[in-house]
Amino acid sequence: MDWIRVSKAKPCPICEKPDWCLMSDDGNAIICARIESDRKCGEAGWLHKLVEDSSKDYKKVRVRKPKPTVVQDFYRLAMEYRKNLKRPDVLSKAIGVSVDSLTRMQAGWDSKGSYSFPMRNGFDKIIGIRLRCGQKKFAVAGSRAGLFWPVRVKQRSCKELWICEGPTDTAAMLDLGFAAIGRSSCNGSVEHIKNFLRFQRRQVLIMVDKDKPKKRPDGSGWRPGRDGAYRLAQEIKGCVANVRCVRPQSGKDIREWLLKGATREQVLAVAYDTRYL
Repeated sequence: MDWIRVSKAKPCPICEKPDWCLMSDDGNAIICARIESDRKCGEAGWLHKLVEDSSKDYKKVRVRKPKPTVVQDFYRLAMEYRKNLKRPDVLSKAIGVSVDSLTRMQAGWDSKGSYSFPMRNGFDKIIGIRLRCGQKKFAVAGSRAGLFWPVRVKQRSCKELWICEGPTDTAAMLDLGFAAIGRSSCNGSVEHIKNFLRFQRRQVLIMVDKDKPKKRPDGSGWRPGRDGAYRLAQEIKGCVANVRCVRPQSGKDIREWLLKGATREQVLAVAYDTRYL
């Protein structure tokens, strides 16, 4: 049995997104990268059976090979997009973070209507590019989900490291004067984060997104941002000095909190009042 990547034409029936998830070739099962079930399929996501069929073996994830395509040079493309961004102040005003932080995030422009942010693996190699057009978020074809790793945020450091979700939240943390990296989604980039943390046993703080509760196909509820943050904390506990999950005092994420007037001192006060996991 083969697994086929979902697309805009055939989005994931579980999370309704057009990327990252996989569908079995018979259409009877989904491996969703976002919504949990009781069956984890490694880094690919969680298994959801749409039709119970005991004759099928869903344990092995074998993705059907797509038609050959030109391999993207993501480093070259990211630098090209970066040069295209002539008015970073427009993006700065739109999302409420500084031009300096956007520069450190290596923000760019694809000349087709989207802003860009490179994604890296835990060894500092660009493996994909996130695109943002208004509220829509997608990626350059062939991209793999990775880390939003700002310039001057070092692996070999004893400074506290903040981990948040997405490039704009990471930029907000930079505006507050913190060392921060971003993950691609509330459940993604776990192995890349472990590789990033391999040099030092650092103090780590995970910024929790306060998402609205959602329902799984079985009817049970979950909160993607909260559950993903606590799951990441458990995954990295063995390679860090300590870890805490910090919830924004106002707004749904750190960028909204910053827009509502958060200061570095306020964020630290909330963080230090949060227990270790």
